[in-house]
Amino acid sequence: MENHSSESKLKEEARYLMISIPYDVEDGLGLIAFDDGMGTELQYEEGFLPPMFDSDNQTLEVIVDLQERKALDWDEKKGYIHMWAKLCDSGIYTLLDADKLPLCQIAGYVPNALVPPYERGFGDYLELTIEPDGTLPDWKSELDFSDFIDEGQTTFKEHRPKSCGVMNEYIFYTPEGFTTAPNEDIETENCQMLGTAKGKDVVDAKKNLLKENPWITEAGFEPTQFITRQLVTDEQRSAIKELLDYLWEDEKRHYEESECPENHIFKVMKVLKSM
Repeated sequence: MENHSSESKLKEEARYLMISIPYDVEDGLGLIAFDDGMGTELQYEEGFLPPMFDSDNQTLEVIVDLQERKALDWDEKKGYIHMWAKLCDSGIYTLLDADKLPLCQIAGYVPNALVPPYERGFGDYLELTIEPDGTLPDWKSELDFSDFIDEGQTTFKEHRPKSCGVMNEYIFYTPEGFTTAPNEDIETENCQMLGTAKGKDVVDAKKNLLKENPWITEAGFEPTQFITRQLVTDEQRSAIKELLDYLWEDEKRHYEESECPENHIFKVMKVLKSM
């Protein structure tokens, strides 16, 4: 696909940008700095956790509406935030369509043609200012997808596998609350299972969980405390089996002919087959 054709498709279909930056809880923010807009630096050591922190993936994540130049699901409680990060070879930046399906992705390179600080970023720096209402005041109205054209991996709708539409399933726990033991009238401090939910990703599934189970919010459980694990659905299990059946004989023969090397893909396939 030629560059001008790819750029035309991105401009036509891209609606959101998902930014995902690794965050080391043990080591703090490292080369990521936050301030409150008044010149006061916000420190993790002081108990500050960024409002876009995803505890499931240990990342800082935000989805930007490129048309509205706003952060999705941002409210007054999250407040104002300004972030300056030197990321070098880390971070994943994914353009999504109106259904939040991936169009193009860049890993390990900040697409500064599209995101601040633009020409001062050199592909290594990210600057993110979010107002309490989610507005991104520093973002340009003219969208430049050139970095994605040059560096990204593009997957337009006509080339996407059918699995892109498959709903993933997740189970949600929380460390909040107590459980009454079955044999004694005492409160046992352990994790509470809140339920399971399906979604295109963990964020979508969490929204569905809260929508389908309003008692979770009414009981005061805090969504940022949720512990999430992905489940394997019957559809995914069937797809894995179909793939293994298709590759099994050829990979087994190659594995044996190569004198059973430790790093051969056939060993992974044997683990999957035992599921």
